[in-house]
Amino acid sequence: MLISDEHAELLMQVAAHVGRKFSWQYPTMAADDIASEIVAEALREWKHNAAQLAKAADYDRSEYEVLFFLLSRRASVYCGKQHYAYMLENPQAVVYTPREVRALLKEFYYHPDSYTTPSKDVDHAVAVDAKSLWVNLADLRSALDRVSDKVHDTILAAFGPEDLQLPEPDKRRVSDAVATLTRELNRHLNPQITSHEGPGRRKAMTNANALTTTRIQGN
Repeated sequence: MLISDEHAELLMQVAAHVGRKFSWQYPTMAADDIASEIVAEALREWKHNAAQLAKAADYDRSEYEVLFFLLSRRASVYCGKQHYAYMLENPQAVVYTPREVRALLKEFYYHPDSYTTPSKDVDHAVAVDAKSLWVNLADLRSALDRVSDKVHDTILAAFGPEDLQLPEPDKRRVSDAVATLTRELNRHLNPQITSHEGPGRRKAMTNANALTTTRIQGN
């Protein structure tokens, strides 16, 4: 099915947005890789996607919002598979996701007992997705020391001791702060992943190339 110029532009904008979002959640993945992959998948199923966009008003949503939802589902599957592949190919690597770091902050980091329990003052485990996740609290502390004051204060307000009586930050600020801390932690533990040379790495399409591709595939 031929994609219109208007929808081709929309596809590129939304894919870039989704790519940035998921690259924060999956530190081994580059935003442009994710965007390229989901553009290619969206084009292969454009007839279905176009039908969903046509119903945007029925959902009381904009076409941007509907496409963002559709592409996010594809990105979630793709990034999950690539992250798993990376861990299999790099068994010595320690790569955390924001979800895991959030669990560690919530259950251990600001709890005094975490630092006084005999023989457990360094490594602690938390269950995430039915898996035991271990972390060296010194690494987490080091990462927190390197983030901005704004990020640090948001983390403290969200996960710190209640007796500090700090105003609770909104969910978006907390998510952004946890993602920033996760990236800093992974950068400290695995300097090589900042180059985004993980599995699936390839040259990303420019907007112009992508639009040309859509027209060729449509024809």
